[in-house]
Amino acid sequence: MEPLETSKECPETEFDREMSGIGRACLVAFIGGCLIGVVGAAFRAGLAWMGSRLGGLVEWAQAWPWMGWVVPVVLGAIGAGLARWLVRREPLAAGSGVQHVEAITRGQAEPISLLAVPIKFFGGLLGIGTGLALGREGPTIQMGATIGADLARRFRCVKDVIREVQAALGGAGLAVAFNAPIGGALFVFEEVSRTFRLRLTVVTLVGTVTAVAVARMILGSAPDFHVGPLVRGESWTLGLYFLFGGAAGLLGVAYNRMTIFFMDALESLRHWPPELRAGLVGALIGGVAWFSPAMVGGGDALSQEILSGGVPVATILLIFVVRWFVGPVSYSAGTPGGLFSPLLLVGAALGAIFATGVNELVPAEYVVSPVAFAVVGMAAFFTGVVRAPFTGIVLIAEMTATSNIMDAMLAAGFGAMLTSSLVRGAPIYDTLRLRMLAGLKKK
Repeated sequence: MEPLETSKECPETEFDREMSGIGRACLVAFIGGCLIGVVGAAFRAGLAWMGSRLGGLVEWAQAWPWMGWVVPVVLGAIGAGLARWLVRREPLAAGSGVQHVEAITRGQAEPISLLAVPIKFFGGLLGIGTGLALGREGPTIQMGATIGADLARRFRCVKDVIREVQAALGGAGLAVAFNAPIGGALFVFEEVSRTFRLRLTVVTLVGTVTAVAVARMILGSAPDFHVGPLVRGESWTLGLYFLFGGAAGLLGVAYNRMTIFFMDALESLRHWPPELRAGLVGALIGGVAWFSPAMVGGGDALSQEILSGGVPVATILLIFVVRWFVGPVSYSAGTPGGLFSPLLLVGAALGAIFATGVNELVPAEYVVSPVAFAVVGMAAFFTGVVRAPFTGIVLIAEMTATSNIMDAMLAAGFGAMLTSSLVRGAPIYDTLRLRMLAGLKKK
């Protein structure tokens, strides 16, 4: 009886296929990682500078309480309107861009031109820098993916390699945005491609490590948030974290639906030019900035205050309510900007509120840490919205430089995944991707 040769050949053939073009792909990932490291660092520095200028400008305008409000309102309208005007040259550069990166990876769309990089860069600065509550990670993800796809084409890579390189450098863009290399890599596997493959894994590691190394040379290596020592609590608190995660999952589904609701509402005003619609949103957010500049923009400063502890619960409740609406409204403008940063602030506020409520109900010996719940809340709400629990957990652990509450994050992530799945709430990027593809078909 002759041996079955296919049992030996199939693994070798699969390995050979995965290794095909890997050297060239790694070279492209290295070069692209260097580029997105520089571009992403410059983008972060630009947003930090504009955020401080916006705060100073509002403080100056408040010296004229009757007319000073015009300054942030007009500035917000102009910034959002100009950012939306830039998108006219490349409509797929609107919004987060993550949905487009995912569509390319799945073979449902083609990469866009390199023109998307300056559009995302300057459009993001104009929109987020003048107050829109959007995340810096959306532009850096799409800029990284666009740079990767363009380089791969120039190096004459095959289509499969182009898709993998653009996905890998999209993850590198996320890694640079949050100084979180492992989270950026996991994002590629868990959310963008939803698979582990040899070539994709190697290329992703090369791109994310290179990008973060370059960005840290420019910006430093400190974590995004400074958090003191955390105590997860007794083992019974894992049940509490699970219940909290379940609530965060339900609220994540509601947050997604609200985002789509405001997008539909603004798109219904078809007789208005898109720049005018975006300007209206910018003016509204500028009005919020007049009362509190910290309430607008990416929200990192407020997240840090909550994670530092000591913020009155009434203030946290106000932050939660305002940011619950400001984020989805800002995204409806269609300017370059992501969803991650705003939803992390909502999650942190939600966790702190939950823990404070628990402490009001239990005896003193059973009190829990609002800061620990705020950290877990960021990961749990991320899971409810994006439906990528491991990415969320690792991302928050890197951003806060904490690892001793990973079991609490896992419990909350399980709760968030369970409830959001039971109510059949679609992950936000699946919804946005299908929406984008439907729009492309109409054209």
